Amino acid sequence: MQFDIKQKRENDYLDYLDRPIPLYSNRLKTIIHKFAPKLFVKSVVLVDRERIKQDLYWLMILLRVNCLSEQSEFHRDGSLKRLVLDPEKIGRHTIFQIEGIREPYILIDLRLAEALLRRDFFGIRLKKAEQAGRRMSHAHD
Repeated sequence: MQFDIKQKRENDYLDYLDRPIPLYSNRLKTIIHKFAPKLFVKSVVLVDRERIKQDLYWLMILLRVNCLSEQSEFHRDGSLKRLVLDPEKIGRHTIFQIEGIREPYILIDLRLAEALLRRDFFGIRLKKAEQAGRRMSHAHD
């Protein structure tokens, strides 16, 4: 796939783009694939025609896991108020999205989170997710 990018004075090429679809830089994809080698990916090229520049990104199709704990809380409009995960339902998943919520959170296990933190990625913010037992991190844009 190929997307033309909107012309700006300067474009920031982040390692994670959440709009219009979630895209991962080649550097970020390389690290994620070390921890989740069976993850489905499709290459996407971002084209800056004015500057004659192309950048390789990746579309990753993440598994949706039904892993919400009964302790999770929602606002009246259905948005998430308090995220609590059930570690029994997570199993051995390394990177995934949560089934049953509207928010597009991406959950990663602690080993992958530590690998990301050791590098200088741009456009990624990690936050601990509440669950019994071990800790997971969810990535924000």
